[in-house]
Amino acid sequence: MAKMKSSLKEKIERGLAGRTQTYIIQQMKEKGVKISDSQFSRKKMGYDTFKESELEALSEILNIELI
Repeated sequence: MAKMKSSLKEKIERGLAGRTQTYIIQQMKEKGVKISDSQFSRKKMGYDTFKESELEALSEILNIELI
């Protein structure tokens, strides 16, 4: 299970492509996904899990497949 979370973290970090986490969170909020910086960090690090709606928005913003 940890390997899968690590893989998700790596995909997100590669997908950021120079954009800040704050920018990504703002983009998610514009898509109707409510998430704080600390929540995003905990989920990215694998301490918590992303909701499907969060992953869908994140996939669209980063232009990568996370689901």
